[in-house]
Parts: sequence; C-alpha cells; structure tokens
Amino acid sequence: MNGGASPAADAGVPEPRRPLSTRLIGRGSLAGAVVILAVALLYVVVLPAIAGTMSAPAEPRVIPLGGGATVTAAEGDWEVSGTEGGVTTLTHAGATLVIGAPEESDRLPAEDIEELIDVWLAEASAAAVATAPRAFETDAGDRAATVVLTDATVTLQAWVVSDGSLAVPFAMTAPSNTWEAASTSAQLLVRSLEFAEEAP
Repeated sequence: MNGGASPAADAGVPEPRRPLSTRLIGRGSLAGAVVILAVALLYVVVLPAIAGTMSAPAEPRVIPLGGGATVTAAEGDWEVSGTEGGVTTLTHAGATLVIGAPEESDRLPAEDIEELIDVWLAEASAAAVATAPRAFETDAGDRAATVVLTDATVTLQAWVVSDGSLAVPFAMTAPSNTWEAASTSAQLLVRSLEFAEEAP
C-alpha cells in the first residue's frame, strides 16, 4: 500500500531551474537583475572601451617650420630642442636633426644636395665617403633627395625637399652606431613635410 510518495521518488524529481540572477546572488529580486546587468555592461562596454583607449596610438605631433610648412612626428619620437633664426632643431636617440625654413628655389633637390656634399667633403677628413644622391617623393608628392656622408665616428645625412618654388633643407648628425635607426626615423619625418597651402 502506498500511503504517499516515497523519499526515493521525491528525490528523482528535479527542482525547477532558477534564474541566473538568483543562482549568482542567492535571491530573486530586481536588485539581482540590476547586478547582472551591471556586470554584463562592464564586460561588454566598459572594459573594451578602456582597452581601446589604452592600446590606441598616440596622436602625431605637427611641428611648424615657418612659412606655413610643417612636419609630423610620432609621440615620443623627435623632440624640438630649439627654434632660432628660421632653423628648427630636433633631437632623438642621440641624433640631431636641423631643419631650415622654406626658401625660394627653382633648382632640383639633387642639385642642392650636390652642393652640400661639396661643402661637407671640404670640411671632413680624408677618409670621409659620400653616397650618390638618392631621389624620392614625400607623402604629399613633392620631389626630394637625400645623401649620406660617413666620417670616422659620425655619420651625416642631408635631405632637400622642393615643391618647385620653395625648398626645405634637412641635416642630421648621429653617432655611427645609432645612425641606421635615426635615419629611418628621420626619413619618415622628412616624408611627412607639407608646404603651406596656396591661397585660392
């Protein structure tokens, strides 16, 4: 005779599934739902936003050269150490980059570079060696040329960028053991040169 359900039968009946909020905080309530929503927002919205802010690259710095011309440097890269007499001096990792303000010129950049090579070789030691000028274009499409002169303990590099009527000269000195990295960074800076926009 069965006077009622046996304990074994009672044990076999599964309990109804409780909501997640109840399982996590131990009670079913509006407060529990708010806690779950807050946790979800933290993982879905807040944390990704913080991670994106921390991993986003720093804004590049625009450096004025005079006459409306500018170059752009990455944050933590070239730093301005002085501006005087139309010359801007930047430093980075032991290298010094001197940039002149735009000057009127109708010559090709390679012609200006050739003249600079003659000046440098006249002042350098007999062991100094200069490369042949190498032509390239800036990001804005202006003509440019560069040359490297290696002496005993120092390496010099020059660039000239021209838009056809104005030219900007760059000259960098760096210890020979750090020149390669400095040259790569300086080349990016030179390529970023932008002349002043012409008035309409």
